[in-house]
Amino acid sequence: MVEKVLAYIIRNHKDIQQLLVHTHRDIPEAGRQIPGGTVDPGEDLLDALHREIFEESRLQDLPAAEMLGSAPFRHPHKQELQLRHFFVIPTRKPLPDAWEHQVFGNGADNGMIFRYRWMDLQAIPPLAASQDQFLHQLRKKTFKID
Repeated sequence: MVEKVLAYIIRNHKDIQQLLVHTHRDIPEAGRQIPGGTVDPGEDLLDALHREIFEESRLQDLPAAEMLGSAPFRHPHKQELQLRHFFVIPTRKPLPDAWEHQVFGNGADNGMIFRYRWMDLQAIPPLAASQDQFLHQLRKKTFKID
């Protein structure tokens, strides 16, 4: 089983909680997603989470992450069984409303261009590959944004 980490990065914008999402510039059919990726052998989950966020978005020095839960997932396209760990990171860090980033690292997404933007948490449509699995927990409560 492959271990994965996924990040729900949220902010308050004009008193509305928003979620950071991305799409693949050159593969629109990949759908709307959140930052995340594979945990390397022996790697701590939080270390993997912050590494993946940095590789996929260039974001760093984010506040502490809180684990929301873990669940198995059979990826329909990759034909692999994953154990996915979902985290929430509420941030006040001043970030652009939208940007593009070329992914770097050892993963299959190395070199891809991701387009990031913030979406109102209550209006998020389904995310690709069931990455919205724990969004209901975010919608039920208001997070303190440090």
